[in-house]
Amino acid sequence: LNPTPWAFMTGNCVGWVSYAILKQNLFILFSNAPGLILSFWMNVGAAKLQYKEMCMAHHNDVDRNNSKNDSSTNDGGEEAFEDKVVEKIYVNISYVYSLLTSQERWFLGVIIAWIITLSCVCFTPMPAIRRAEIIGLASNINLIVFYGAPLSTILEVLRTRNSSSIHRRTLVMSLLNAFFWTAYGFAIVDIMVIFPNATGLLLGIFQV
Repeated sequence: LNPTPWAFMTGNCVGWVSYAILKQNLFILFSNAPGLILSFWMNVGAAKLQYKEMCMAHHNDVDRNNSKNDSSTNDGGEEAFEDKVVEKIYVNISYVYSLLTSQERWFLGVIIAWIITLSCVCFTPMPAIRRAEIIGLASNINLIVFYGAPLSTILEVLRTRNSSSIHRRTLVMSLLNAFFWTAYGFAIVDIMVIFPNATGLLLGIFQV
């Protein structure tokens, strides 16, 4: 399972909620606010699963090292004991460093990027329409990355001929989301809505 798109889903909803506030568009606001809450829940769940896998892998490594070192300590004396201590310290330091899961890194990276973007836009003197254009452009970039994120495992899918790493429910919902938002974009004649969702629709069709 590739949960990377869920981190960009959070950024996408943050961007569109901000865009909706600037444009005073309640339809965009109330359609993205629930998605923002849901994306937090999905990212937390993915991080928990990855953390569990990391802990299990760490304990397995420790058990293997203990078994190997116990036999070598009996043969090597004090020098072997010192090597065992150093190796344990190295393994534990590596484990502590890796406590931040890959999903958490993606999630925090997206959130930090949006905090910087929103801070720069909001605290820089400019007309409100220009702010909306900049936030809309940033949302477009984030949205296209969200639609294309499942393709990060496309090489593995092609090599193994196994698409289990692509979350089918996310893919189906992304397709429907892109289709309806593209239609809405044409209805209100807003290129900021049309372009990224039309692109996402094409990317989703390619993944199918």
